[in-house]
Amino acid sequence: MGPIQTTLPEEIVKEIENFGLQVERLKKKEIPEEKFKRFRLQHGIYGQRQKGFQMVRVKIPSGVLNSRKLRALAEIAEHYSTGKGHVTTRQDIQYHFVKLDDITAVMTRLAESGLTTREACGNTVRNVTACHLAGVCPTELFDVTAISEKVAYYLLRNPINQDLPRKFKISFSGCQSECGLASIHDIGFIATSRDVQGRTEYGFKVFVGGGLGSHPKLAKLYTEFLPMEEVLPFCEAILKIFDANGDRKTKSKARMKFIIEKWGSDQFNNKVAEELALLKESGKVYPALPAPQPKAPSLELDLVQNGGNGHHGNAAYEKWFRTNIIPQPMPGICAVQIKLILGDITAAQLRGMADIVDRFSPDAIRTTHQQNLILHHVRRQDLPALYAALDRIGLAGAGAERAVDVIACPGADSCQLALTSSMGLGAAIVDRFEKDLPEFEDINGLRIRISGCPNSCGHHHIAGIGFHGVGKKVHGKLAPHYQLHLGGGVSAERSVIGASKLKIPAKNIPSAVIELIKAYRENRQGEEAFNQFIERFGRDALSARLEKFIQIPTPQEAPEYYQDYNGDQDFSLDDLGPGECAGTVIDMIEHHLRMGSQSIEKASAALARGQSDEAIADIKQAIMVCCRALLIPFGVDLPHEDQILKEFQHKLVEQGIVTERFENFTEDLGKWVSFDPQLESVRKTLDLADAFVRECHEAYDRLDAGLKLRKREPISSVIQNEVDMSVQKEVDASLDLSGVACPMNFVKTKLQLEEMDAGQLLEVIIDDGEPIRNVPRSVQAEGHKILKNEKLPDGHFKLVIEKV
Repeated sequence: MGPIQTTLPEEIVKEIENFGLQVERLKKKEIPEEKFKRFRLQHGIYGQRQKGFQMVRVKIPSGVLNSRKLRALAEIAEHYSTGKGHVTTRQDIQYHFVKLDDITAVMTRLAESGLTTREACGNTVRNVTACHLAGVCPTELFDVTAISEKVAYYLLRNPINQDLPRKFKISFSGCQSECGLASIHDIGFIATSRDVQGRTEYGFKVFVGGGLGSHPKLAKLYTEFLPMEEVLPFCEAILKIFDANGDRKTKSKARMKFIIEKWGSDQFNNKVAEELALLKESGKVYPALPAPQPKAPSLELDLVQNGGNGHHGNAAYEKWFRTNIIPQPMPGICAVQIKLILGDITAAQLRGMADIVDRFSPDAIRTTHQQNLILHHVRRQDLPALYAALDRIGLAGAGAERAVDVIACPGADSCQLALTSSMGLGAAIVDRFEKDLPEFEDINGLRIRISGCPNSCGHHHIAGIGFHGVGKKVHGKLAPHYQLHLGGGVSAERSVIGASKLKIPAKNIPSAVIELIKAYRENRQGEEAFNQFIERFGRDALSARLEKFIQIPTPQEAPEYYQDYNGDQDFSLDDLGPGECAGTVIDMIEHHLRMGSQSIEKASAALARGQSDEAIADIKQAIMVCCRALLIPFGVDLPHEDQILKEFQHKLVEQGIVTERFENFTEDLGKWVSFDPQLESVRKTLDLADAFVRECHEAYDRLDAGLKLRKREPISSVIQNEVDMSVQKEVDASLDLSGVACPMNFVKTKLQLEEMDAGQLLEVIIDDGEPIRNVPRSVQAEGHKILKNEKLPDGHFKLVIEKV
């Protein structure tokens, strides 16, 4: 891959180029597939069911887009995917069937428009979402958009967010109506206020520990009021607790909700208070969040007042107006919801929407977690022209966020984990509605959500009618079925996980849905909403009405029942793949190595305080976790330190994977050496331990495609002579950074290197301790070569760096 020709910031270019480099290494089998998998997930690239193709997920904080970004998204859909994108329940947009070799081009085009895929997947903080009505909601206390975006970009590429036990989700709502779905998030913020000595202070009501998946749990209230200035420290404290205590071995129990379940709310809240106190004591300064601007209540928008616009009597327009238009607080201004069928939008529609945004709603369009789009700040007088423009690109459908607006995850059409084609079922339900449910406005409060497996990417747990895909043997043959969930939902009054009831054959689901709606219409009382009807009428009574849909003919009588939607082969689960976000060997190795580096930093800090015993404990911890890390590829996971030290000696040192430096820490096989507590002695031990940790990182970099650690290659005499000759060359520049602390010593080194040409040599004098541990590592991370690292008689170190 050649250099990227663009005006993007250098760090973004390097990130994209590095992705391309790792792709090439994968092709050459220089790195294991599992290691690359973890790397690509962190960059928002998800493996598909179809070998050789990737899903690319674009992170869109708060769902905010503009016409420039829409046009970039259209180009990607047209040139690199299937001609369409898919809006997700996290306000992202994702593409399927993208070739691995095209990913860097996709990333570059996204970055040029101000978008990224970084941390849209993997064990990171996923896209930070916000209510799509933020800024225009008639009942919001204040607009949370800018605050949500600030949190999102603070956490993006943040070190605290790179190696979590599992994914982590944050949402913001501007009012108590729960449009931001706080109940199903790891952290859910809901705008609130309080009176303090006669003045109004704005902040957030906070919920923690929510999440769906195969073990759905609703979030618990953490506090009724969190001040605005504590939002970022609170997020960091929670992430640190999750990072330290999440179950990294059992990924099905790795979400934060399981920590709260294990500890209980009191212990969890106490731990948060402790972590917040430590952050405050550290003196860390956080960026200020935008000051909230309180809102006035909205005026009602009356359809009758819209006469004289050329559409009076147009039934399709009037239905669209009734179901898709939301009044804003400013008179004569509206928000307009744009219904996407199952979240899909074509390249042509994306371009058309870009033109519509420019004409009707500059810089004011968002994706929604209902898999739709919404325009803000549209003048009421422009609605007829807007409707006509939407109709021309096939996006003027009525019924946004109504029963006919079905939500579905991508399902088995592309996802490795999905059992069934949720998109196929969704399309079948939509088709059935068009035939049998032309009038739907009386169906109050019903949403239908579909997932292709129990993991709830389609949010089936919080649907009035929810389905998740399963396989079931009938007449001796496997047939696609769906587990029915009834009565779920998230609202200001009450959040409920839908009750699991019958398993229904996939091909009978559309008829079963029509039957449920028929039961509601026949038996509701007054303006009773769908979920209220379920609670009163009873799930068992409804299940009884669906019994007639449970049975299916034999395979000989009706073979179509044994084929999934969008498929013409017999239904099978043979091509299921491993979960993309599940735990891997690589996760464990990288976590242990990171803990080793952090323990070295703690030891250095303890030594600076004169606490030699604490420093020794941290040094031993660093050595131990790095030993554990490199024993993982050998299948070794032992409980006792002496066993670990012994196995490391046999499998790593004696096999030439790491040097004998390790033997400085042991006196007999499997026993720690007696560490001298004198400060100068501890300082020398720390230097050795730091070198050992770095050596373990280097050994991990030699992990091959078969998950085998390659031995250290001895430097040949030819290479050694080349190195010696390069060091003997006259240096081109020198820096004396003795007495300059971290990180300024690296900053000065970096700035000097930026002024030099490739191949030139820079000599740097730096201090012992943190400088010699950190500066070489940072220089190498920038891609430059350390040709010499020499300790001088006065205790300083001399580095010779070749600019690359």
